[in-house]
Amino acid sequence: MKRNRTGNKFVKWAGAAVLLAVLSAFPVWYVQGHRNQKEASAVSPVEETRAVSCLGRIEPEDGVIHVAGPYIWGDSHAPRVESLKVREGDDVRRGQALAVFVGRANLEASLAQAQAQIAKARRRVEQVKAGVRKPDLASQQAEISRLEAEVQHARTDLRRYEALRASDDVTVAEVEARRSAVQVGEFAVEAARHRLESMQEVPDTDIRVAEADLAEAEANEQRALRDFEVSTIYAPADGKVLRINARDGEAVGLAGLLDIARTRRMFVIAEVYETDISRVLVGQHATISGDLLGTTILTGAVERIEHSVKAAAVMPGDTITFADKRIVETVIRLDRNEPAANLIDGKVTVVIRI
Repeated sequence: MKRNRTGNKFVKWAGAAVLLAVLSAFPVWYVQGHRNQKEASAVSPVEETRAVSCLGRIEPEDGVIHVAGPYIWGDSHAPRVESLKVREGDDVRRGQALAVFVGRANLEASLAQAQAQIAKARRRVEQVKAGVRKPDLASQQAEISRLEAEVQHARTDLRRYEALRASDDVTVAEVEARRSAVQVGEFAVEAARHRLESMQEVPDTDIRVAEADLAEAEANEQRALRDFEVSTIYAPADGKVLRINARDGEAVGLAGLLDIARTRRMFVIAEVYETDISRVLVGQHATISGDLLGTTILTGAVERIEHSVKAAAVMPGDTITFADKRIVETVIRLDRNEPAANLIDGKVTVVIRI
C-alpha cells in the first residue's frame, strides 16, 4: 500500500516536470518561429528588387506647345484677336488657321502698296539700262544729217567764191565769210556726233542707283508680306487644342493665344531617384497606375533617359521624406495613347521592370 502511494507520487512529479519543460520551451519556440516568419517575410518580396518604383507625370509628345501671338513690325501694342477659328478640344492639323488678328486689312493694303513700288522700281531699272529712247536717238541722227548737209552746201559755196575771187568778182572779205561758215558748220556736226554718242552710253552710277531703289522696294515688300502672313496664326503641328487663353476681341498676353498637345504619341515622364537610375535601361518595360486612371493599368517602355539630375517636380503625399530627393527624368513611351490623352500633367505611379 505504501509502495503504490510512492509510485503515484512519482508519476505526478514526472508529469509536472514534462509540463514545465514544455511550458519553458514554448517561448523559445514562439520567438524563433516569429523570427523565422519575419525573415521569410523580409526575403519574400524578391520582386521589389527586380523593379524600380517612382512617381511620374503624363505628357504628350514634345510637351505642350504654347502658341504665341504675332509680332508685327513697328506695332508696340499687344495683338488683339479678331476671329478665333478653333475651340478647346478640337483636333487641328499642321498649317490650319487658328485665329485672325485685328489689322489684317491694313496689312494687306500695305503689301499691295509695296508690290506696286517694286513694279515701279523695276521699270526704272529697265529704263536706265536701255538708255535714251529710240525716237530721241533717231531725232539726233537726223540733226547730224541736216548739219552735214549745211556744211556740204557751205563748202560748195566757198569753192564758188574762191573761183570768183581769182577774177576779182568778189572781195576777200566775202571769201573769208564763206570759209568761216564752213568751219562753224563742221564744229556743229562734231558736237552733234558727240551728243549722239553720250545718248547711247548709260552711266554705271545711274544703273546702281536704280538697282538700289529696286532692292529697297523688294525689302519693304518682304516685311509687308511677313506682317500680313503673321496676322493669321496657323497650327505648328497636328494635335489637340487644350486651352484657349485669348478669345475674340481680347489681347494676347504672356500666356499666349492657346495651347496645343500632340496626343497621338503619349509619354510618362518618370522621376527615378538618382540612387536607382543605374538600374534603369532603355527598352525596359513599365506599368503605370494612379488614382486618375482608376482601375486602368497602362504599359510602356523606356525610350530615353535624360543626362542631368534635378529636383523632383511630382510631389508625393509625404513631403517630409521628399524634401531632399534628387531625380533623373526617364521618358516612357506608352503602348496605348487614348487613356492618357485627356490626362496631361496627371500624377501617376510608375514601376519599371529591370
